[in-house]
Amino acid sequence: MIQFRQIEAFRCLMISGTSVGAARKMNVTQPAISRLITDLEETLGFRLFNRIKGRLEPTISGVQFYRAVEENFLGLERLAQVANNIRDETPQGLTIACLPVLSSTILPLVLIEFFKRHPHVPVTVDSSNGPEILVRLQDMKVDLALCLAFPPLAGIEVEPVMEKSVMCALPKNHRLTKKASITPKDLDGENMIGWVPLTTQGYKEELNSLNKAESAPKHVIKTHTSHTRYAMVANGLGISIVEPFAAKVWQNNGVVVRPYEAEIKYQYVLAYPGSGIRSELIQDFRDAVIAVAKNYDFGFDA
Repeated sequence: MIQFRQIEAFRCLMISGTSVGAARKMNVTQPAISRLITDLEETLGFRLFNRIKGRLEPTISGVQFYRAVEENFLGLERLAQVANNIRDETPQGLTIACLPVLSSTILPLVLIEFFKRHPHVPVTVDSSNGPEILVRLQDMKVDLALCLAFPPLAGIEVEPVMEKSVMCALPKNHRLTKKASITPKDLDGENMIGWVPLTTQGYKEELNSLNKAESAPKHVIKTHTSHTRYAMVANGLGISIVEPFAAKVWQNNGVVVRPYEAEIKYQYVLAYPGSGIRSELIQDFRDAVIAVAKNYDFGFDA
């Protein structure tokens, strides 16, 4: 059976790079480190290090195992920090997973509201893409998430926040800016900034709207981030079907936004690890999200 002391020795050795350094970190002798590593290798059934001219070089298996060790140690360190906070009566804080475009648009306004009630509570923002957010929720590494809706998943609870239609972003001097709204047919033959879908949500609907109109734009660039699509449009590289949150930022930087005449809506949600237990901090953050979402100014031009 793997012993905690063996894992501690392995981690110290990987971090310090030498058995002497690891021994200092653990306040033991160098032979003790070597013995712990040897015992761990025997237990695991594979080598963690190659011994080359008196030096220890991690094997590929050793590096893979170290990644798993680090994930678990980070969890233990977080538990230790929580215990210290409780003992010292320090606010524990919140860890929030959030899509990058939301963390740079609506989230600052939410935090302004939240800090009115909890000015001294530390908040960690984990800006991640959709699949990464789901993993963090299932692993209970974040307290909650602000993201796009997703199919039901075990271990995650979801609360709808708002639903918004997609928009069409155009370079400011493009001929289509004269139109009040953009149809799928308008995009036929146009250079498009598309996206590499991390999930199929929205992507199929976008393609269907073009196919139904027999519209064939040229997808010259593809990316999976919203701000990158807006930036490409701002520099005249093409048109893009975009989410609405970043429009206000980019309308002052060379982008014109128009309604897109297709029934494509994005639903935004708050998601929680499925423990069913929510602290006062989480509830107050939830209330701040709902309040800001209700009155959020997307800043669309008429």
